[in-house]
Amino acid sequence: MNPLAKANAVQLLRKYCYSSPDELNLEELLYAEGHYLIEQPLTHAQGEIRFDGSFGLITVDSGITSYGQKRFVIAHELGHFYNEALTQPLPKGEEQNEVFYRCGFDSFYGSERMRLRESNANDFAAELLMREEWFTSAAGRQKISKKLLEGLAANFNVSLTAAALRYAEIGYFPTAVLMVKQRKIAWKAIHEKFSYQFCKVGSMVSTLSYTDDFFKGSEVPVDGEDIPAEAWFPEDFGLRKNRDARIWELVFPFHTYNSALVMLWEG
Repeated sequence: MNPLAKANAVQLLRKYCYSSPDELNLEELLYAEGHYLIEQPLTHAQGEIRFDGSFGLITVDSGITSYGQKRFVIAHELGHFYNEALTQPLPKGEEQNEVFYRCGFDSFYGSERMRLRESNANDFAAELLMREEWFTSAAGRQKISKKLLEGLAANFNVSLTAAALRYAEIGYFPTAVLMVKQRKIAWKAIHEKFSYQFCKVGSMVSTLSYTDDFFKGSEVPVDGEDIPAEAWFPEDFGLRKNRDARIWELVFPFHTYNSALVMLWEG
């Protein structure tokens, strides 16, 4: 996580003395800061922000049905403002001293997520909605499961995938998270203490994985299931010691985008 993006979010939470996720009303915070929010249909985008050094105008796609997802989009767009408008000179946009960003699926889960600007906005949003000390306290040392992640998503009023990504970053048990698009690994984020690290971006999904079942149009388990570790890490040095090693896999399908977010951990 980018320390500056995290600090920007924490500073905003402290400014209004929020001490728990229950107290955080994102819409009230947005208006208190002088920003504006509108909802309307967007094409190939989930959110937009137009801002200068004073305030931002945020547009959220009215087609988003999940309130948790909508909140993350708003927080992400706010991240662009607090990471950029107040900390560095503004680039020239459509109008003098104005910036316009349009953020789609890739900004949150796809290839664009790995770009610095979008990564920083996601870091800000994650810290704003799921402050580290709140999240780690809520998750504790509970065993990873879909039930745990659903509980965290409900507690912080975010989507299940947002909760999964946050857990992968700061949760107690080391995990690996991969985005698979059109049967290929698009990006990966692997905790340094996870036993297996070598996983090729661009490689095809193994037929040994439940993710492969998703792309074949088959049902996938609703909770984590164990699979051979070689399904995702066939060339990892660690498997030379134990070819029979197994890990747990949980698949979050994105049917509309022919993609899936995959969470892996050791039992």
